[in-house]
Amino acid sequence: MSATLPQSQTLRHIIVADEDPAVVAFVLHLLREDGHAAFHAYDALSATQLAAALQDHCDLLISNTKVVGADGVELIRQLRGKLPKLPILYIANIGRSTPELEAKLPPDVPILREPFTAEQLRAAVGHLLDDVGRATSPNN
Repeated sequence: MSATLPQSQTLRHIIVADEDPAVVAFVLHLLREDGHAAFHAYDALSATQLAAALQDHCDLLISNTKVVGADGVELIRQLRGKLPKLPILYIANIGRSTPELEAKLPPDVPILREPFTAEQLRAAVGHLLDDVGRATSPNN
């Protein structure tokens, strides 16, 4: 049985910025299977354009170590400059991500290391989206 997200956490808009076709296919499949609107951005420019088009409806960015036109940290900084509260999940690629690069990440950006399982991805996404739901709750 797969661990899908609760109904209250579905229909979120998620951008996946990654240049690895295998990772993209895996991540998009899982997100869409869980009911999210998931969009692929092959490069930094398309990720920035997608986030601008979605504006307040962009619920999460998943970025890896490298996208065409920028490293993942640069992309995260660009998007955080425009959407400061945007939740972000950083995927650390085997052989590409370094402690020095990861030290440049904002402190609230969790790191998911490759290889990861479907359950690990779902847990990380669920945690970030739960935090968004609590932050936007009328009781907060």
